[in-house]
Amino acid sequence: MRGLGAVVSAALLQVSVTAVAAVPVAIDVGHYLERPGAISAHGVTEFEYNHALAAVVAARLAGDGVPVRLIGHRGDMADLWARPREAEAAGAGFFLSIHHDSVKEEYLQPWTWNGRALRYAEGFAGFSLFVSRLNPRLDESLACASAIGAALRGAGLPVATHHGVSSAGVERPWADEANGVYYYDNLVVLKGATIPAVLLEAGVIVNRDEERALAGAERRALTAAAVAQGLARCGVVTRTP
Repeated sequence: MRGLGAVVSAALLQVSVTAVAAVPVAIDVGHYLERPGAISAHGVTEFEYNHALAAVVAARLAGDGVPVRLIGHRGDMADLWARPREAEAAGAGFFLSIHHDSVKEEYLQPWTWNGRALRYAEGFAGFSLFVSRLNPRLDESLACASAIGAALRGAGLPVATHHGVSSAGVERPWADEANGVYYYDNLVVLKGATIPAVLLEAGVIVNRDEERALAGAERRALTAAAVAQGLARCGVVTRTP
């Protein structure tokens, strides 16, 4: 994997002359190497998907002149509480955690691909966003999550609707159903932040068809553009002539 720091540095060399007023944005790579999250339908870890998409999002923001702080990109940050603390210590004013989605165990079906026993699920697709009511900047978090969701919908992506109840039976109510935003109060990286914080599930990697799209440059660029557009709409990024 190409280092995210190198990707962002390269993007900064191509910044437009358009003036941008922006708070530094922390891009958090969800999960870490020892616990890499979900396994995709084709056997790729969620961490690998998170890392790849975070690189594209970070480069897009940096290319737009937005200061970027990378969190968890080395794959060794097991302490979830440390992630928002590190972001804030680095001067970030907004925290975005990048993830990819799975489904409940009972919906996963076995299959074999390239000689590997794997699992997949049909009928689940789309993006979702999460905010925590335990974050002291909830209103700003929700405004940005809704703006990103609206941009993703505007790009033609569907909202994932399968998060209403967790595997443990805990309800996750809608915060903004139209734009794919749920409340998930106990997510550590959200409730542990004192700056506005949002978690993005970019798509469902156990869906074989959607995984192919999520692995491609076009979908990653589209997602990064929607994040940039959403952050502009909610005021994290302001352009001046």
